Amino acid sequence: MSLAATLALRLVPTVDDSFRASARLAVLERVVRVRALVAPLIAAFALAFILLDPTLWRRATLAAVVLVLVTVSYVEWSRARRLGSAALNLRFNFFVMAGGQAALVTTTGALMSPLGPVLIVMAMLAGLLFDRATVRAFVLLLLPTFFALAFLHVSQGLVPELFGEARAFERGVAPWLLACTYSSMVIVASRIGAMLQGILERLFFEAVAERDRRLAGYAEQTAALSGLSAEIAHELKNPLASVKGLGALVAKDVSGKAAERVAVLRREVDRMQGVLEELLDFSRPLVPLAMEEVDALALCRDVARLHEGSAADRAVTLLVRGDAVTLACDPRKVRQVLVNLVQNALHASPRGGEVELSVAGEGDALVVRVDDRGPGLADELGGRAFEAGVTTKRDGSGIGLAVARSLARQHGGELTLGPREGGGCRATLTLPRRPRAEEAP
Repeated sequence: MSLAATLALRLVPTVDDSFRASARLAVLERVVRVRALVAPLIAAFALAFILLDPTLWRRATLAAVVLVLVTVSYVEWSRARRLGSAALNLRFNFFVMAGGQAALVTTTGALMSPLGPVLIVMAMLAGLLFDRATVRAFVLLLLPTFFALAFLHVSQGLVPELFGEARAFERGVAPWLLACTYSSMVIVASRIGAMLQGILERLFFEAVAERDRRLAGYAEQTAALSGLSAEIAHELKNPLASVKGLGALVAKDVSGKAAERVAVLRREVDRMQGVLEELLDFSRPLVPLAMEEVDALALCRDVARLHEGSAADRAVTLLVRGDAVTLACDPRKVRQVLVNLVQNALHASPRGGEVELSVAGEGDALVVRVDDRGPGLADELGGRAFEAGVTTKRDGSGIGLAVARSLARQHGGELTLGPREGGGCRATLTLPRRPRAEEAP
């Protein structure tokens, strides 16, 4: 996130709280980091004064201010690393930094200090970072300070002996002119910061509006394509069913090469039907859950029985282990998720391999793991395994896992893929054992 975007998010009052909170933390991290970097430089500058200036009060004040600033900077930096930026306060950190800077200015020459312009920069930052009330309070604290320093210049003399002939300027009207100049510049700087705040806010709103327009366009296009694909898939189902039936009739009356060709035709029709079913599942909206109390272990055994033939054809052992755990879910949809995972595991397993379904209750959650000893998750997939259309199967549609994760999340759960210890892939389905209020029918 760029600094401009971060500040804009921090300042827009109507933006969602989560965005504003994340932007606020980003700004605070920068403040703490910059202060930690600048603190040694300021300490070195102050140390030069302590060593070279003979005035006792100035040396003592500088030492105390540097000690406080370095301590606060280190403590806040440590807290940010240990507890995160959420434990810190942006306004507190800013005002501590401003107070320390004002003290350093006072002890290193007051209105004639080389550190004085930093207060102008801080006034602009205040206008950029905070609301009007905070900026007004900051400016109202600085303005009397400048004139108080001008009075001390005239009555007591605040310019260090190190400045030599510059001490002559603190007599007469020069301090008062400097106080007026600093006051004007602080006011102008705070207004510039506020103007920048408004510009960033406007740019942010324009960017959000443009994003919303694009998202609305994408949503309309996606809805249209989804409806069209569902209609096409639905229209193709009936002709495919007819082709499949005719193929079965023809298979009874042929033999030899013709029978082999008809068998290939029937297999391809079955594959096309499977792809169309997945496409329909993906394109249609998720219907409400029909919740029931089921035995998760028994559900896994039912899914395993459905795939006994496929496992035998591949010479793969299919095992189901675990405890009988009661689960409140839509059994039809959970079965669909498990069927997809088992089919993927069987497809990936080598001959003589093993696919294991394990069921375990972990607190308030049910965890079903489907393990295989195949080649594992392909490196080229990365985190895209659940994207529609992404697949490593030669005849795969890339839709099954996307639908499976959608069904898992509809239950308030999650579906993940990862490596299995010792080689292979592990699919982990995590579901709440009891539905949340918003998921209950």
